[in-house]
Amino acid sequence: MSTRTAISFRALAAVALLSLIAAGCGGGDGDGHERRNPPQSSDTSGEAEEPPPATAFATEAAFSLETGPVRHPPVALHRQNAWVAGETGLTLVDLATGDETTRLKPRRQPLHEAWPESAGRRDEDRAAELEKQGAQRRLPRPLLTRIGGTPAVVAAVPVKGERQDPAVEILAANAETGERLWGLLVEPGVLAGENAEGLSAPVLHAHDGTAVVQVAKADRVLGSLGIDLDGPELVWEEDEFLAMAGSGDDLAGMSFPDGGGIRLLGAVLTDGAHTWSEDISKYASIAPCGPWLAVEDFDDDRGPLLIEMDSGDVTHTRDDGLVSGMSCWEGEGGTTVVLASNGEGDEGDEERGGAIGLDATSGEVLWRLRHGKWEGRVSASYEDRLYLKAGEGLVVRDARTGRVLGNVPGIAPQQVNGYAGLIAAGDGVDVHPAER
Repeated sequence: MSTRTAISFRALAAVALLSLIAAGCGGGDGDGHERRNPPQSSDTSGEAEEPPPATAFATEAAFSLETGPVRHPPVALHRQNAWVAGETGLTLVDLATGDETTRLKPRRQPLHEAWPESAGRRDEDRAAELEKQGAQRRLPRPLLTRIGGTPAVVAAVPVKGERQDPAVEILAANAETGERLWGLLVEPGVLAGENAEGLSAPVLHAHDGTAVVQVAKADRVLGSLGIDLDGPELVWEEDEFLAMAGSGDDLAGMSFPDGGGIRLLGAVLTDGAHTWSEDISKYASIAPCGPWLAVEDFDDDRGPLLIEMDSGDVTHTRDDGLVSGMSCWEGEGGTTVVLASNGEGDEGDEERGGAIGLDATSGEVLWRLRHGKWEGRVSASYEDRLYLKAGEGLVVRDARTGRVLGNVPGIAPQQVNGYAGLIAAGDGVDVHPAER
């Protein structure tokens, strides 16, 4: 199952995906869109029994994963294993010891070189060059799924192909043992005539033996690929559908019609067939958010919307507590999706700030905290726990109720499981062991 931590409304969107743009709300004329969930009364939080405390972490890092400079950890956590993505493949690290136990490399030559040594070990000019390069790196997180019932990790590496340059080699391994399951060379038409600069291929989503890969350059998305993980084989490719996220058998993404603007699209994971569409303006932001797309069309006065991936229906609006600038958090193993502002909002600005918690299956609004009653910036979500920086302190909230839990987490992690919390720092990712 894929894990999405900290998916902001600041997302790849309009203007030919040339930049990240803030906060989102979405599109079309709304005909036929029915909200399925009435808004709950404001400033409410659930009244469930006190949940067990959240996992806390050592304040000092035990070791650092050698990733080079990254904004977010390019790491998939499976139990005690950390699968670390790099330009030339995957490395498996034992979270208990810091030992590298497996290196998984493509059979074809990678298009990008492995990250060089720390900038701190170079002279001033070289260090500045590495810092600039580091800011432009795009290292997608590997995807955890199951292949033939086996827990697996899947990643794609840009490589030199047999017939064309560039190509993509998709790697799959047993997530527990590190055993290589297979490698698949894909030379899709969407890469014909492209160069290697800025090329990446994040594996966005997988379900029931099929995965979708987004093929992208630094300044634009080129297309999407459907991969049969059991084959393995390429089963479809689409340059008119730019996949952004998936939920079960459903995909959601966009295209750019000749007339301008953005067309939101739904599609079927197994064959890429389109299921719904909605036109919005180019002045929009779009991001995945659980089983929805979070969309804000700045030419649409409805404000932020959640649009269901399987139907294209609008299910939540500002009446349910959505405000501009929220980020979306869905922790692995959790049952909720939380949309939260990054702080309290500006003084006197009640249109910003606050948070809401949604049931990830039904979409029910479980709780809502308005401007002034929500404080902090979420750093990670895991198993219905939200880790926040709040003022000078650290806080954990229960994602099912919105309530603050009693224990102090020790750190504000960017990524979490039951064994460790991760924080991108300098030229690597610091690993803080869980304190049990």
